[in-house]
Amino acid sequence: MAQLGWIFEKGILGAGTVFTSKVLSATVTEGREKYLDPYSGGRLAITIDNTGNYASNFAFNDEIALYTVYAPNGYVEYWTVQEIDFNDYPGNTGMPTATIVCVDAVGRSGRYQAISKSLTQTDTTTQATQFNSGSGGPLKSDIEVTAISTGNSTASASTYTGTVLNQINLLNATERGFIRNAANIAAGTQRINFYPRKSIGPIATDFSFGRNYGSFVCAYQRFDRIQNGLQFINTVTVSPEAVADQTATNASSVTAYGTTFYSSETVDFSTTQASGNAEWVANTFSDPNSLRFVIEFSDRGQTFNQADFYAQFPTRPVWPLSYRLPGAVSDTTVNVVVEGWTFTITPSQTIFRLNLSPLTYYQFFTLDSSTLGILDTSRLGW
Repeated sequence: MAQLGWIFEKGILGAGTVFTSKVLSATVTEGREKYLDPYSGGRLAITIDNTGNYASNFAFNDEIALYTVYAPNGYVEYWTVQEIDFNDYPGNTGMPTATIVCVDAVGRSGRYQAISKSLTQTDTTTQATQFNSGSGGPLKSDIEVTAISTGNSTASASTYTGTVLNQINLLNATERGFIRNAANIAAGTQRINFYPRKSIGPIATDFSFGRNYGSFVCAYQRFDRIQNGLQFINTVTVSPEAVADQTATNASSVTAYGTTFYSSETVDFSTTQASGNAEWVANTFSDPNSLRFVIEFSDRGQTFNQADFYAQFPTRPVWPLSYRLPGAVSDTTVNVVVEGWTFTITPSQTIFRLNLSPLTYYQFFTLDSSTLGILDTSRLGW
């Protein structure tokens, strides 16, 4: 389906029932809109031709594999059925349709309630894996949290009662990394990849987003620059579970623009770490001229190698973005992080809508890095 060749399969990759021919359209929404937003989980809505009541083949929690013709490389994700919306044609004379609504691993983790779960003090990404079935749950064996690397921050020990997703969001507010829905293809299970802040990079030198078509350029048809808004912050209070609240202020920004306040619950294990967390946010978001971006592009007419693109898109966090300001004679290029996306899939094309944050929101100083180790451009993180 569509230019990229999407495939819809009930069951795991290569071992289920392909129903692509029944699909009329689909929409995928994942990630988050802005850097400071919590994660609520992704949504896959598949509208099918329901002639013969084909939707009766699907039931709650059935696994759906969505992938491209380049699988197992590139985009492969597993979803589970959550709801079916039937649109029966009046008089039963036309084509009935049904929309199968699915949830990703991130959203599904919000269904699982931990009760008095003992969490040990350890780095943030490792603590998230303590909800896996191999560590006592409450996640089942068909869904797992994977630490891409050990977290930079330490999470406090606790006896936790609440959903797994709530704790994952608290851990990410402590770490300031990001979360990705994924799939364990070999095991046929859903996966939540937790990237710590040190894993935001390095920057590859090939694919980029830009104004013009090219062999390694995704050419966008819509481009939005969004200046600050609710993400202009210069006074921050971090409220950890185990230690006292910590407040940080960017004094020069307050003097120039007045106070704009933000608070965040975390699981920072010490006041020193919590203070560093608050200082990072207060300094990172205290410039009213900071930008985030939204781009849209279609797969129609693109000249880049789609197999290469999809080998990188799901896991590569950082991309160059080029745009031209009104009246300018040359492009501006910035490095951005893909926070989230929406794919609108039809038989004629796939439209991509990407939410992008500047890399400076994640730009912790990394010694000897060509992009994150440059003094006066990379902030010193905590």
